[in-house]
Amino acid sequence: MSKFNKMNRQQKRSSRLLALQLMYANEITDTNNTKFLKEIFDIKSSINGSSDKHEVLSSLDISSEMALSILPEAIKEKYLETIKSFDDKNLDHISNSINKFQSKLNSYKKDIQAYALEIFKVSKKHIEEFDREIVSRSQNWDSTRITLMDKLILRLVMTEILYIDHVPPKVSIAEGIEIAKTMSTEDSSAFVNGILDSFFNDRSKEIEKCQ
Repeated sequence: MSKFNKMNRQQKRSSRLLALQLMYANEITDTNNTKFLKEIFDIKSSINGSSDKHEVLSSLDISSEMALSILPEAIKEKYLETIKSFDDKNLDHISNSINKFQSKLNSYKKDIQAYALEIFKVSKKHIEEFDREIVSRSQNWDSTRITLMDKLILRLVMTEILYIDHVPPKVSIAEGIEIAKTMSTEDSSAFVNGILDSFFNDRSKEIEKCQ
């Protein structure tokens, strides 16, 4: 049994979003993955010994932006409600609130980061295989409209379908389509849906032949 079996749908969605951020960072720059994963959930650093309230709040906006793009709506909403009260609070109150939220993040992020890193490593190992699948199924699409994020989403879902056995393929495909709606272009969800549908159908036929 996989150690990720007990993760709920929201946790796995967070992991997929985090994996995409990590995959994207590695595509555009030489990324220290350990540092990247550590910093993405580090909002406590916004305090950084500062005695200036406005400086702390400005730093908090920057340091929390990436984490908020990954966290489930319930956690995100609670955080946003908390920071709304900061305008009329002193720096000690703000620091205490940030520390408490950081503790919640620390307890939430462990499995999130572990599963995201597994997706990333497997995807990177099989990148040539996945890209051949994408190219061979993109003949009817304008290649100039296929974004890097589209490719990363497709690599992520193919990783789960082929190499991660605790996620049903149809669930992974549905997740990929939903993520494409928010993370890429207007046409991306249709493109991702088309490629994955073709990929999954062909794979299902191959499995049937072997049975």
